[in-house]
Amino acid sequence: MNNEPLYFLPRENGFKGKVLDDFLASGYYRMQHLIFTTNHTSMDPEKESMPVFWLRTEVKKIHENKAALAIRKKCASFTVTCKKAEITAELEELYRIYKDHVDFSVSSTCREYLHLDEFENPYDSRMIEIRDGSILIAAGFFDKGENAISGILNFYHPAYHKFSLGKYLILKKIDHALDNDISYYYTGYISTAITKFDYKLFPDITAIEVYLPVEKTWLPFALLGKEKLKDYYRNHPI
Repeated sequence: MNNEPLYFLPRENGFKGKVLDDFLASGYYRMQHLIFTTNHTSMDPEKESMPVFWLRTEVKKIHENKAALAIRKKCASFTVTCKKAEITAELEELYRIYKDHVDFSVSSTCREYLHLDEFENPYDSRMIEIRDGSILIAAGFFDKGENAISGILNFYHPAYHKFSLGKYLILKKIDHALDNDISYYYTGYISTAITKFDYKLFPDITAIEVYLPVEKTWLPFALLGKEKLKDYYRNHPI
């Protein structure tokens, strides 16, 4: 497969509405102010790159599993707000606490992860805040198109680890899509080489589709699974 990522700069009106939908449906994704696609990634620059495949969830087909229902029950007392994305000092402090806790590399600040200050944000970006009383304990960002949303970033306070707030944010993004009659929730890529991204199969693997870049089509992930996708990557150089 082609190991060179492909990038697009924002158009005059940015990546919004149907423009975002079309890019997402073609296997592209946001990176700060760009749209890109790739068939590989590397978690370590000293190691070989590994194959990746883009995923999306058909939200209207979801039948939530027991784990999802249990998470909703555990988090029922928290306050959830969905609003236009903004980066505040409170949010940056939560991101700093999260960054210092995780064992993988992330951007130094939330703003750096999402935006380049010298450019206007070309996306219709929203955020979900989760609070325990007045305390901000989790936040999730997503971009909104016409018939799709694209998950960008989730983070939470490590003291609330037992509440599975990362997955709760996924559920709340799905709720937003359903409430707004949106069909697709794009969650990024999965790799056939590691399990790190497998949480994106939550909350219902039968509602997940995977993008095949040669045929330029989406198929049910459950129909293929990781083993068949490994074969696909080996047999379809592009």
